[in-house]
Amino acid sequence: MTIDELEALVAIARLGGFGRAAEGLRRSRPAISRRVEMLEGELGPPLFEPVRRGVVMTEVGRTPTRGRCWRA
Repeated sequence: MTIDELEALVAIARLGGFGRAAEGLRRSRPAISRRVEMLEGELGPPLFEPVRRGVVMTEVGRTPTRGRCWRA
């Protein structure tokens, strides 16, 4: 888990979507998606679930360190 991955996780959660997080972090949307994919690969379950106007965090997304311990 890197600082860039955590930064993307927090931005998506605060702003409610991948595109908004990309704009806020001045990164491309694919770059943000890759960071989340890397985290999900490390932690296991999905970190976000889609909703009508963006995404919300799953339980694992809200507690990434607990998710890491759970998978290990």
